Amino acid sequence: MSRETNQSRSKERTGKRSKGSRESRSGKMTLLEWILKQNNTPGWRTGASSGERHPQITQEAIEAVGKRELLEQAAVLEGSGLIKVDWREMRNDIARIHYRLEDVGRMYELAGIPDPREALARAGSLVRKYRTDLENEDFKPFYDKLLEQIGKGSLPEYVENEDFFRALNAVADNRESLWETQFSARVFGNAKYFGKYLRKPVLRKLCRYGSAVEDGMEEDEVFAEYGIVSYSQQMECKGPLLVDTPDREGKRRLASGESFPLGMVLNARTLAAASPAGLPGVRRIITIENKANYESMEYSGDTLYIYCHGFFSPKERRFLRSAAEIAGAETEFLHWSDMDYGGIRIFRFMKEKVFAQVKPLHMDVESFERCRLAGAGIPLEEEKRKKLLALDVPELEELKACILRYGLEIEQENLLEGRQETHV
Repeated sequence: MSRETNQSRSKERTGKRSKGSRESRSGKMTLLEWILKQNNTPGWRTGASSGERHPQITQEAIEAVGKRELLEQAAVLEGSGLIKVDWREMRNDIARIHYRLEDVGRMYELAGIPDPREALARAGSLVRKYRTDLENEDFKPFYDKLLEQIGKGSLPEYVENEDFFRALNAVADNRESLWETQFSARVFGNAKYFGKYLRKPVLRKLCRYGSAVEDGMEEDEVFAEYGIVSYSQQMECKGPLLVDTPDREGKRRLASGESFPLGMVLNARTLAAASPAGLPGVRRIITIENKANYESMEYSGDTLYIYCHGFFSPKERRFLRSAAEIAGAETEFLHWSDMDYGGIRIFRFMKEKVFAQVKPLHMDVESFERCRLAGAGIPLEEEKRKKLLALDVPELEELKACILRYGLEIEQENLLEGRQETHV
């Protein structure tokens, strides 16, 4: 269903509601609207309820409709056979009205209001369609949850925005590396539509259901796991790395990190096409989470420094795993992150998905205590404390105990203060 179809349907519904509202005066609702409001329950919407209803006409109903209008409209509806009325005081007051649930559909039609049961049926059909079309099993529980809500008579979030389902399925099932604008143009015919209207809601579902997503990932890192890349995704490194990359004519060329002692940047396209060709003299590969710490490292002929910014994207992981394969047997792999919940998570991610032999660097009790005694530290939030308690990373258990003991998290930039040397 196109956006134009969604918009047309929305206008159609608005028009029907406007038609119903013309029957009321001074902003008050009609008696039919009042009846339908009382009746619109999950049990009726799902067909679980049947029989008759006998609402009492209270002062609240009189104020909502208007005394004279209520009496006039009750007489008309009774004449049409839709309701029965318990009149009082010579038809100048009403005690109760009676109607059959099987007549409620006619009431909605007469009031010019869409029947909620029709909306539920459309929603169920839509959700089942997109669940069937989806290949990624991670997100089928999301659709199952929507169907459960619909089965209970509730219209869940998103069901009137088919574009959301199109976007979620397209991201979840994507098998290519696509620029976000390219993805949007392919799915919606508009390069900016996804980023403007659908990126945030899709992101929430990726984080909630996606098995590829790690807690603490930035937005771009989450989408990168599904092949949707932004122009900012790149890898920065400093050291004697040889990179084999094709030129515009497809010929292979070697770029050497020795030519860029202040650091070399491989953009997203280069990462996709390039591969590491050599690590001459390298004895240590060190990944560093924060930019200030990475920039402070001076070029060293035996060390490759890599700015990791958080969680490496799939392209970066492929490139770095290839680098590990050509590294010498004596090469040491180290990772330096903040001494906090996020830093411990990133270290675990590095060990599981990039360098299996990686060890922590400056993420120990001595480093923590030195910073703490110097007055550094951010109070540990309760939600992070709970997550940290459940986090199991054997190499960092002593650091975890320090964080929990003092209720402090320490950023790695604090370790630069007072250091004379700018190498590790």
